[in-house]
Amino acid sequence: MLPAVSVLLSRHSGLMLLLAALLAGFGLPVRAEKTDGEQALTFDAGRMVLDGKRKIRTLSGGVEITRGTLVLKAAQIELKETAQGQLATATSADGQVATFRQKREGLDEIVEGQARRIEYDTVTETVRFIDQAQVRVLRGGVPADQVTGQTIVYNHARDVFEVQGGGAAGAAATAAGNAGGRVRGVVTPRKATTSPGTEATNPETPR
Repeated sequence: MLPAVSVLLSRHSGLMLLLAALLAGFGLPVRAEKTDGEQALTFDAGRMVLDGKRKIRTLSGGVEITRGTLVLKAAQIELKETAQGQLATATSADGQVATFRQKREGLDEIVEGQARRIEYDTVTETVRFIDQAQVRVLRGGVPADQVTGQTIVYNHARDVFEVQGGGAAGAAATAAGNAGGRVRGVVTPRKATTSPGTEATNPETPR
């Protein structure tokens, strides 16, 4: 059985890993808009069931949650209130995926992600993509970088990404002839900026 593949990094690691280039923009840390964390969380749904004792709202019927530039969409989202904030668990319908979208601070870039299940913690600013997870970067509205895995976890507060393969399920998928047990990515080099007396060069894509 093939072991799960895991890539873990932070801005202090100094390791030139694929994911560092992919989601840190060749040295630029990935950050959401600062004002997003200060915005109220709003939702739109076809139906809501409120459990007052457990402080849980179950939203269904094509749900959309927004918080600043952050947009989370799914067939159903369970929104739990805590003393500090909200915990959102988005699940997809059969044959579909839940989606996540957020602007990167100070850049003309959008981070998009999708999975069968997405968990968003407004307190720790952590997004967890579970099952058929995929995260990509749109640069100027054009698809640029992309990574896929069984589980992708982004902790904005700590500037940490973790991407995992599929473990036992991934090994079975690999044996069946697909890449279910591996972490895959595509990195598009950024255009280097030019200054007087210098020539523009493009950074190499990490391998």
